[in-house]
Amino acid sequence: MQFRFHLSYQLSKITRCSHKQAVQFCKNSMVQIDGQIETNPRRIIGSNEEIKLDSILVREGIAHKYLLFYKPNLYECTSNRTIENNLYELLPSSFQDLFSLGRLDKNSEGLLLLTNDGQAYKDLMCKEAEVEKEYLVHTFQPISDLLKESFIHPFQLGQRFTLPAHFEQVDESSFKLILKEGINRHIRRICAKNGNQVRQLIRIRFGNHVLNNLKSGEWKEIAGF
Repeated sequence: MQFRFHLSYQLSKITRCSHKQAVQFCKNSMVQIDGQIETNPRRIIGSNEEIKLDSILVREGIAHKYLLFYKPNLYECTSNRTIENNLYELLPSSFQDLFSLGRLDKNSEGLLLLTNDGQAYKDLMCKEAEVEKEYLVHTFQPISDLLKESFIHPFQLGQRFTLPAHFEQVDESSFKLILKEGINRHIRRICAKNGNQVRQLIRIRFGNHVLNNLKSGEWKEIAGF
């Protein structure tokens, strides 16, 4: 449901034009976000940015919000409120307009960044940013040398190879991992291909932000990312 935050969707919703027209407005450099021309119709837009179309104000901006949130296990990272156990069930009404920077799968937990700042999303989620995400992983079986090597060297997942990751073994069946890329079920898939399974997966850091004393389901509002 992330398309609901795309600029083209927001434009068509606000101006009641067709999606095709909204895309064309962007490509024709007719759209400004907070005073800057934006040509990408798929840019993520929060509820705070000021939007102008052909120099005409079509939506006023509102204050940015930035949230550190401990996503509990078994909750979905989705903006679709009809899905049971979506993360918005845990947030008050004042944070219902926020969207997440990336996601954690249903069976994972830990730090999630939420905002209504589309520029922050663009800056932190682009591939070039190479923002570090750190995880604490507990497995059912002892960690083998082969599993460790699969993380610290490129490893084929589907049609692509992973980037080398920083691996630190904590004990016989636990390790910390630092990634700079986002591949679906990256950690779980590599563990499974090495004959092991993840028992618990916790994201403990996203860029410069850490869980600290946040407990499952808790959040903390901060000044910015």
